[in-house]
Amino acid sequence: MKRQDEDLPWWDYFSGELDAVTHKELETSLREDPAQSELFKQTARKVHAIRWTALWDSLDEEKAYERLRRRFRRHRIRMRLISSAAVLALLVAGGLSFWLHTRPQTVTLATVDSDCLDTLKGPILTLKDGQQVSLRDSSQWTLPISGNVNIHLTDSGCLEYIPLTDTVHDLLHYNTLSIPRGCEFVVTLSDGSRVWLNAESSLRFPERFVGKERKVFLEGEAYFEVAHQSAHPFRVITRDGQVTVLGTTFNVKAYPEEEESVTTLFSGSVEQYLSSVEQPVLLEPGQQIRFDRSDKKWQVVPADVEEVLAWKNGKLIARDKSLEEIFRMLERWYDFEVVYTCPDLKEIKFHLHTNRYADIRTILDHLQSTNGIHFTYIDHKIYVSQ
Repeated sequence: MKRQDEDLPWWDYFSGELDAVTHKELETSLREDPAQSELFKQTARKVHAIRWTALWDSLDEEKAYERLRRRFRRHRIRMRLISSAAVLALLVAGGLSFWLHTRPQTVTLATVDSDCLDTLKGPILTLKDGQQVSLRDSSQWTLPISGNVNIHLTDSGCLEYIPLTDTVHDLLHYNTLSIPRGCEFVVTLSDGSRVWLNAESSLRFPERFVGKERKVFLEGEAYFEVAHQSAHPFRVITRDGQVTVLGTTFNVKAYPEEEESVTTLFSGSVEQYLSSVEQPVLLEPGQQIRFDRSDKKWQVVPADVEEVLAWKNGKLIARDKSLEEIFRMLERWYDFEVVYTCPDLKEIKFHLHTNRYADIRTILDHLQSTNGIHFTYIDHKIYVSQ
């Protein structure tokens, strides 16, 4: 099925890319059509359930399409929307392939067991007073946390910090967004900068930025689109140092348990400050700096942009990586443990290129088809043998 942009505003809405004019038109349409509004809300809940879980079962594409056709007939919604909504349902079932910002692709279709959703974890927002707010609920809400800013959770799965006044208090009040295994999330900061957080990551940031610089603290991995403010540099602080930018797009990978941290630049310019290096390292677009934590050495190398951005674009890509590196990536997303029957197996090199929302058993079958590796999946543990 071929997507028609003019017929499928939900596509861009759920990916957070809907323009302001179409956004307003969609809100008006949903407000005037209760049946369509209810279907929209139900679809939003499925989007969140799929994006925040790794519970995949098979789903027949034709049956899903026909069920949706019957549903639209019952609600007497315009036939013009039938094909568009069916495409959306299949995209949701297929693991949010629309998150790739590309045309639909053939993917493993899946659905979520709704009976299990209550036991699943979701992103947690910790406010300045220590209060923790679960973001698992996919319904919209607005949380007024102070006189300066509101926090808005949208149906597209984005957390937005909305300034209420032009006056900013002198004190910085920090919030922390924590993303567990098997989840991903997007937050729009008060300056308009957007941050995509990968699984098992956390970002500490102020409700509103104060002073001459904009400073956030990252543990894990995140992709940044920084709003340009020449007078207020944006700084990302990790355990290894900091990245300073004015307005650009870049990815920072700084998981505490990994041997190296990596900063990759896609547009603009960044300065990487490392704790063991006196002078900052300037990166150009298409470059990345890799910092080895064991020997404190670093190098600037050309970046494999597709591989770096795979997690954000709904893919899992690893080129000539060790089995240990690949499983570390899979563990964060599918939330399991790995047991190696022989330590040497960790170093065997593999290539992996698959849909991020595929069934883990499909990925294991692909990996064990090469190099004589065998996997046994028991009680949320994967045993690796040869």
